[in-house]
Amino acid sequence: MTQGERNVLVWGVRIGSIAWMAVLGFLLFVTFGIEPANHGSSEVKDRMAAECMGTFKDRYDCKEAIIVKSGQETFIGMAWRFLLVMVPPMAMTFWLPSYLRRNPVHNPAHHHEAASDWKSRAQFHTQVQAPEEAAHDLHVDGLPPIHHPAHHSIDDIAPVPDWKAKAQNQISKAKRPE
Repeated sequence: MTQGERNVLVWGVRIGSIAWMAVLGFLLFVTFGIEPANHGSSEVKDRMAAECMGTFKDRYDCKEAIIVKSGQETFIGMAWRFLLVMVPPMAMTFWLPSYLRRNPVHNPAHHHEAASDWKSRAQFHTQVQAPEEAAHDLHVDGLPPIHHPAHHSIDDIAPVPDWKAKAQNQISKAKRPE
């Protein structure tokens, strides 16, 4: 996967998630709005009038059962709508990092897999192509020769002192009696 493909995927998931929530949220909550059923709504009053008969206690228990059941139905309907709007974007958001970890960005110009130590990798990154080599690669003939080293060693660029010898020297100094 290249960096460009990775960016397209990340932005696609972000824009797709926002679009999903906006469109489906508008459709499910605004266009197909659900009227919460409570004891004052006409639907519940009609149901109570049609179903509740008998003594006062029987009518009261029946009405209470209808109100509780309509409240539960309203909650379940709203919960399903909320889940339909929110869960798919959340699933994509949680899936994306795991997919990106499994498919890292590959840029062969910046990786040298064969070299395992830092000095070899640094030498690989500091190699400079000589003008003669570049002219040969580009099939250009007739350039005047230039005489300077084509490949710099890492020690020429960033000399590293012999830290192991320094450390041993410091230890031996500390052990000497004065």
